[in-house]
Amino acid sequence: MTVDARDLASDWRGIGRYVRAVVKRLVARDDTALTVLVSGVPTFARKRIADAIDSLHFTTARTVPNDADVVWHPWNGTFFTSDAPAVVTFHDAVPFAYPDADPKKRNDQQEPFRRSARTLALALVNSGYTAGQIREYLDVPLANTRWTPLGVDAQFTPNAPPPAKPLADRPYILYVGAIGGPKNASALALGHRLAFPAGDVALAFTRRAPLEARSPIVFGSLDDARLADAYRGALAVCVPSLAEGFGLPALEAMACGTPVIVSRAGALPEVCGEAALYVEPTTAGEPWAEALRTIAGDAVVRATLRSRGLARAATFTWEHTAALTYDALADAAGRRRT
Repeated sequence: MTVDARDLASDWRGIGRYVRAVVKRLVARDDTALTVLVSGVPTFARKRIADAIDSLHFTTARTVPNDADVVWHPWNGTFFTSDAPAVVTFHDAVPFAYPDADPKKRNDQQEPFRRSARTLALALVNSGYTAGQIREYLDVPLANTRWTPLGVDAQFTPNAPPPAKPLADRPYILYVGAIGGPKNASALALGHRLAFPAGDVALAFTRRAPLEARSPIVFGSLDDARLADAYRGALAVCVPSLAEGFGLPALEAMACGTPVIVSRAGALPEVCGEAALYVEPTTAGEPWAEALRTIAGDAVVRATLRSRGLARAATFTWEHTAALTYDALADAAGRRRT
């Protein structure tokens, strides 16, 4: 099997964690020989990838080998070409649902998706919502689509010693990830201002904060261990997205025993079930303020969401994701052999 690993060691977004988690489990199989595709010098890339997946049981290449049985493209598009059957993971269809106003940028963002749709043998999607999106925008039929929900690593757990140094000097609400476009972080920031005018509860971000945020805490880039600390320390984790292909921060927060507040949008209801406090999709601040006040002021609600979240998160594992991915890759490879 061959996998596009060009960003495997450098992408610390949810997509990067997904690729590392699945590749770790594929490379551990004794029935699979794995080749990873890199864009840089293979010798240098090999060490970085080996460190990222804790294994040396793979080979590296800059182009798809001629004898490849199947190629997995896990990055929301196809960036290496070959005649081998292609299995493509689509995490969302944001470049089509929220197209860039600049024609060149729009084409640059959309073309890898279109290339995938033209060449794939099978599509992997993380949710029913994403399956509907790629069917609508890319005309990928459901018959060529496999569901591979995401998972959560063992370190995302409520049972861990507290960090040596507190992450914040007061209670905080946590937002994880990028803030632009349909992520709708500004609505959360507006809601926070309304809910906590005295600033007694902070609003924290892992990358950067929207302009609407008042005196935000910005943790910056966090490795998985520190991210788990940030989840566990939060009063709640919020995902205000207007569209979301999966919502990995919500799942990871639930696994850490932290209450989650999410938009009733995209795949978030699929992921969270009855384990979240929902806000109807909106760019307004007051609905988010109401939800934040509820979380901050009601210990019973927090305890209920914690219990439901732990049970819900336990149903999502990377082992299951990797097994479904392997089955899809094996099926696609079998098509070439026959």
